[in-house]
Amino acid sequence: MQAEFDLIIIGAGCAGLSLGVQLAKMNGTVPKTLLLESRKFYENDRTWCFWGEPGAAYSEMASHQWTQLTVQSAKEKVSFECAFAPYQILASQTFYDYAVQSIAQNALLDLRMDSVVLQEPQYQEGWWRLDTSCGPIRARAVVDTRPKSMESLKNTTLWQSFLGYEIESKEAIFDPLTARLMDFYPANSEFVGFNYVLPQSEKRALIEFTTFAHRPYFPNELQSKLDQSVAQYLKGGDFKIIRTESGLIPMGLATDNSLVAKVDHPSYVYTGLTAGAARPATGYAFQRIQEWARKCAGAMKETGLPLAHANDSYLLKKMDDIFLNVIRDHPDLGPELFMDLFAKVESKRLVRFLSDKGHWVDYLAVIKALPAAPFLKDIFNFSSL
Repeated sequence: MQAEFDLIIIGAGCAGLSLGVQLAKMNGTVPKTLLLESRKFYENDRTWCFWGEPGAAYSEMASHQWTQLTVQSAKEKVSFECAFAPYQILASQTFYDYAVQSIAQNALLDLRMDSVVLQEPQYQEGWWRLDTSCGPIRARAVVDTRPKSMESLKNTTLWQSFLGYEIESKEAIFDPLTARLMDFYPANSEFVGFNYVLPQSEKRALIEFTTFAHRPYFPNELQSKLDQSVAQYLKGGDFKIIRTESGLIPMGLATDNSLVAKVDHPSYVYTGLTAGAARPATGYAFQRIQEWARKCAGAMKETGLPLAHANDSYLLKKMDDIFLNVIRDHPDLGPELFMDLFAKVESKRLVRFLSDKGHWVDYLAVIKALPAAPFLKDIFNFSSL
């Protein structure tokens, strides 16, 4: 006998749990939902950062925030004040614990850990049929958050790759009021590299080495650069590594025929980082996922059908495409381009642009701040579309 559900969420990571939280708020009107997660348990494996604007989801759960940011290269340093929308950090364990508790409080939601799909879903007579490690299951709708394979993502414009240590130093060396958003590695023809330093006390900080490049860089390729950065910041002082985190974020997903989803049906949607959750030009995804989760839960309530991630506006998409193409083709210009953005665009305008809330005047300010020459080819292609 197959277990029956209105909705199955394959993968209960950030996207799956975020949707689960929104569904849990529907109380007795929630569709009967199963969340399948392959992990045996959740651990503090990552952090999410976002601008703490009014209404930002989970802002009250942030473990720390900064109202002063710096961006610097070998040539200059720019300070960036953002008290109007503090830059906030949320530990994944905090989010996981809250989400699991919220889901557990609604009897119509069932989160099953250490559970995987054994055979891809098949659509038959109005039902999606799945063989899982929990047994055979069928559902009216499916939200699939599983990442696409690296092979299917080979045409992605750029990759954001990072490796970070959360460290505790013996001496008080950090300024917990100021975060280093980008501290650039020397310009080169292979990647745009920078350190990302988030101090949460005078002795504790998350330090990450990040690259924007045409290919992904894996942790073993980034470790020596991260180790050098940590040694530089601590000036050879003693420290201990509390935890490590790493990740790959596609920036500018390809949309050619080789990446067409295996399933094309309104009751089956793909979500998550490899399905449009991340902002192409920045990699920020957490707040975009929360906005999607609210809308998807609402759609399930109204129509019984889930929603995929919304498309960005035409203007925003084209601006991101142009910027990513320039970085891919001229990574040596990356530090200069980012420095220009932070030095020449008023902070409120830039935060609105980075957090997907920009107005046309904000877009104009960003365009004006960037040097024209590297963008002429792509801008010409844009204007001819």
